[in-house]
This record gives sequence, structure tokens and C-alpha cells, in this order.
Amino acid sequence: MIDNLFPYFLFMGCGAVVCVLWFFLSFRRKTETKKAAALGGLILLLGAALGLFGARLGWVLLRFNVILAQPKELLTLRYDELSFWGGAAGVALAVFLSAKIMKLPARDVLNAFAPMGALMAAAARFAEGFLGLYGVGFVEQWYDEGLFFPITVWNEFYYGYCLAVFMFSGIFCLIAMVLSLVHGKERNRAVRTVFYLCLPQILFECMRMMAIKWLFVPLEQLVCFLFCEGVLVVRAFAAGKSRFRSWIPAIAGLAVCGVIVVCEFMLDGKITLGETFIPHWITYSIMAAALIGLTIAEHGSNKRIHNS
Repeated sequence: MIDNLFPYFLFMGCGAVVCVLWFFLSFRRKTETKKAAALGGLILLLGAALGLFGARLGWVLLRFNVILAQPKELLTLRYDELSFWGGAAGVALAVFLSAKIMKLPARDVLNAFAPMGALMAAAARFAEGFLGLYGVGFVEQWYDEGLFFPITVWNEFYYGYCLAVFMFSGIFCLIAMVLSLVHGKERNRAVRTVFYLCLPQILFECMRMMAIKWLFVPLEQLVCFLFCEGVLVVRAFAAGKSRFRSWIPAIAGLAVCGVIVVCEFMLDGKITLGETFIPHWITYSIMAAALIGLTIAEHGSNKRIHNS
């Protein structure tokens, strides 16, 4: 696994440089070239430092029971003891602080960086393909011989075909990037971009072989859902807390949460059809349908905000 860390960090580093360069070329149209270059340099440096710090802090917070049982674990740093979303939060904080240091409106800078941030997230997800079992999932017995790439991929550590979860995650991060570009003029562009980065991960986090879990609950899946639901609740208050219609998207989000919980029990074998285990592809399809419903709810809540 150590041998694979070099291409992983190389891929991540190249991705970060490309994203910051794209941001510089885009943002220099809104301010002086030197200022845009300085801002990009700050984001790159602070993003690397705070991204790593956030990734480690996120894992520590999500696995605090491990740290309490083994305090020495606090000082270790392994690839499988980092939180993707903690790292993403660290990068977002770096963009915010960089804007403040350069005396630029933080909202404007965060909105401008949103599609680049989605591309950086895609690079991070694709890079997980170098980390052995970290970015893949189990396959069903009936396609152990593998399907076409990027559905499955041969894994030398598992010595068999695995679901290419890192590819699914990366592709949907690219979709979030495209949506961010399409909605470039919106005032809440950054929030919507993060929403659509989190949304598909609610499904993909439960596919992983190596996920941060408490019992059978993938904790980063929970983080993603809480962010999405939080956005819908905040918009409900903003649209008028006394109007029931403004709360329909948030209520729909809770219904989706119920479906996800049932699906987790199905995946864990606690809910079966008689004595027959429900195939994973059926469970994943149900979860995907529920998340499409959450997408519709988000669109409705965003439209209501603009019309209120």
C-alpha cells in the first residue's frame, strides 16, 4: 500500500494545482491579476494544510470512541484514518480565510471557487483508486467475474473484482461541478454545489468496504444527509416558517431518511424477504430513487426561496 501512496499524492497534488489555476484564470476577470494570483496561492497553501488537518480532525471526531480507548491513535496518520468531508471542510475554510486575508467578500470568493472545489473533490475521489480497498465496494456473487469498467474494477488486494465506488463518487462530483457552472449567477451557488456533492455520497458511502462506521451506520453518510437536510430546514425558515408549504421539502427529507435507514437494515441483513437476503442492487436502487426525490425537494425549496 505504501507504494501506492506516491501516485495518490501526485494525482491529488496535480488536481489541486489545476483547480487553483482554473480559479485564478476565472477570478482575474473580477479583480486585479496580482490580487487573483495572490488569492489563488493562498488557497493552495492554506488548502493543503487545512485540508489535511480537517481530514484528520474529522476522523478523530467521528471515531472519538477509538481515541478514548487508545489515546496514542491521536498521533497516528494513516490514509484510512482520514475523513474526506473533514478535508473538504478544511479546504472550504481555507478559501474563506484567504478571502478575508485579501479583504474580499467571502461569499463571492466561495461562490467563484465552487466549481473548482467540485473538481478538486472529483480528483480526490478518483485518486482513491490508488488506495487498495479504500475506494471500492463488495460485488454481488452473480457478477464475481466482473462487469465493464467503471462499474467494477480488478483489485489486487482483494484479488477479485470490486465495485468501483471511487469512480461513481468522482463522476458525480463532476456532475456537481457542471451544475455549479450552470447555476453560476445564483447567490447560493456554493451551498447548492456542496448539496449536490453530498447528495450522491449518501448512497456511495454505504457501498464502501472501508467506511467510517459506528455499528453498521456509515458516519460520513450521516454527515452528508445532515448537511442536505440542514439546507432544506434553513430554507424553510427563510421562506416563511408559518407556511406549511415551505416545510414540505424538509419533511420530504425526513421521509428519505426513513427510507435510507430501512435500506441500511436491508444491507445488514436485518430485513429480509422471509429467509431470503435482499440483493444489494435492489437496495441500492431504492436508495437512489429516494435520493432523486430529495433532489426534487431541493429544487422546489430553492425555487420557493427565489420566489418568496
